[in-house]
Amino acid sequence: MTVVRKMKPGRVVAISIVGILMIVLMAELLWNLAIAPRLIIRKITLESDLGLTDSQILEMLNIEGETWASLEESVLMNRLEAYPVVRKAQVVKVFPDTLRLFVYRRRPLAVALFDGGSKPIPAVFDEEGYAVQVGVGSGSLDLPILSGPRFSEPALGARMPESIQVILGDLSKLRDDDPKLFALVSEIEIVPHGTEGYDLKLYMNHIPIPILVDRNLTAESIRQAVLVLDVLASGSAGRVEEADMRGGHVVFRTVEES
Repeated sequence: MTVVRKMKPGRVVAISIVGILMIVLMAELLWNLAIAPRLIIRKITLESDLGLTDSQILEMLNIEGETWASLEESVLMNRLEAYPVVRKAQVVKVFPDTLRLFVYRRRPLAVALFDGGSKPIPAVFDEEGYAVQVGVGSGSLDLPILSGPRFSEPALGARMPESIQVILGDLSKLRDDDPKLFALVSEIEIVPHGTEGYDLKLYMNHIPIPILVDRNLTAESIRQAVLVLDVLASGSAGRVEEADMRGGHVVFRTVEES
């Protein structure tokens, strides 16, 4: 006679759990020791509005010696965004050997001139006040000029003071709201007064008369400034040297005839 012993339900569950854990452990060992080290990056796809070469993107990523499994998307994203010209980056790992990169540049917004000794040095800034281009070629862009305060030459990626960041933010909104009006602005001169105060003097591309305006630059305030300058440029008030519309009241200074 054969005696069949039945296992208790609890023991069956325990043995099943141990078996599953052993399978998971073996799978993890197989992945870490045999599969993951062989998953090298063979392909990198790039979507970008920056003209990056293959060597430049590899230098920015710095993934030599890394495998697909060892790379972290967030770390690679931070490496890319550490470059001053990069506004935003996204990295996606695609199994088993691909990286997909999305890299977007900072948009040039305005040019500022800095003290370079014998001659001023131009630098291009974006809407957040970061220097995205310095030196040769910066002055050739068709962008409004910020003038007034004297600063030393900025390093690539340096940021403007907070007060000027506010002006750049207003200028960026103007570009988004009314690009044609933005294109009329030739220069914004920052005129300091007191320890922290300043006024803004606008120079337009089509009218050779500067006009002082309130600090809050909006599409409406620029539009009103253009209307005032159009009237003054007609010559009905004589030869106007400078206008002032701060506080909502328009005054102007004429050129004295000799």
